Amino acid sequence: MGGGPEEDGAARRFAEAAAGGDIVVLRATGSLTSYPDYFSAELAPSPRPASVVTIRTDAPPLANHPSVLCRLGGAEAIWLAGGSQWDYLGRWPHEVRAAVREATQRGAALGGTSAGAVSLGEAAFDARHGTIASGEALSDPADAAVSVGPSDLAQPELANVIVDSHFTERSREGRLLAFLGRLLAEHEAGSFVGIGIDEGAALEIEDGGYRVSSVRGGGVWMYEATGPAVVQPGRPLSLEGVRRVRLAGGASGRWPFSFDEAEGVQELVVEEGKVRAQARPSRSSPSATSSRVISMEGPMRITWPPIPPSPTSTPSSRAASRSALPSRGLGSFVTGSSTSSRPIISPMPRTSPIHGWAR
Repeated sequence: MGGGPEEDGAARRFAEAAAGGDIVVLRATGSLTSYPDYFSAELAPSPRPASVVTIRTDAPPLANHPSVLCRLGGAEAIWLAGGSQWDYLGRWPHEVRAAVREATQRGAALGGTSAGAVSLGEAAFDARHGTIASGEALSDPADAAVSVGPSDLAQPELANVIVDSHFTERSREGRLLAFLGRLLAEHEAGSFVGIGIDEGAALEIEDGGYRVSSVRGGGVWMYEATGPAVVQPGRPLSLEGVRRVRLAGGASGRWPFSFDEAEGVQELVVEEGKVRAQARPSRSSPSATSSRVISMEGPMRITWPPIPPSPTSTPSSRAASRSALPSRGLGSFVTGSSTSSRPIISPMPRTSPIHGWAR
């Protein structure tokens, strides 16, 4: 899910995926009681889960307590709440992330909202240095604040995928394109897919298919980027070979998502940090033999519709923009609702790992 209010239908199906077993909610901040009431009583799932327990890791580096690992080892479903994805991707001990992966490998359902959903792609913006706005990311995609790298919580259905949340509400198209540009510049892969999830929207992935649901008209934005990408320190992004499609509530189909079969696909180009849509929608795929020229100078490091979301074209001062926002980064913007949005995922074989990323 993309943060904000939960989409009850998707949340109910997540709770029912536990098949009457135990649900574990993991979070680093927030309420201990809201999710248990929501998943077990308010949604009235059938069958009702045997238990719903929230584990709040107030000190994330100490989250590998035996009782936490025991709970994860017996869970039939695991939910990652909102917050800061850096707590999950950078501060949780390896044992916790490994326990989550092992749970999904044995068939447990996995879902998340806001920062939790962001953590599930094979690549992730980890918010190591806090959040970043679209204008900032487009103006200098090589900056350390555009901290993109592999996720230890990655799910096989999201191979070669990076996820972002609060998408339209916070005008995050520009930064997602910057993330895709960084990935193309750093890895020898033919293409990467970006998924932007609006607040109140949910993307469910299960048994080779997907479903989109929405509580208030939001959608899921799909991007395919093949390049070429120009990423140079201190220079704005230039990126070609981008296709975009918006999936409204009620959309469904086969997964992995096919841009060639989708309706309403648009081509985008980023020129000197400014995003422009091509005049006519295109359903043709980019040539597999077209060359991708990546221009990079200086040191770089990777640390992870109607109306499209508009990126900020003129970056504001990074210091000023961060002083007005909580310091915990992306997930700290989740609303005060007790539940949230996330993809529902079951394990399937990985077919296209990001080249060169060892786990």
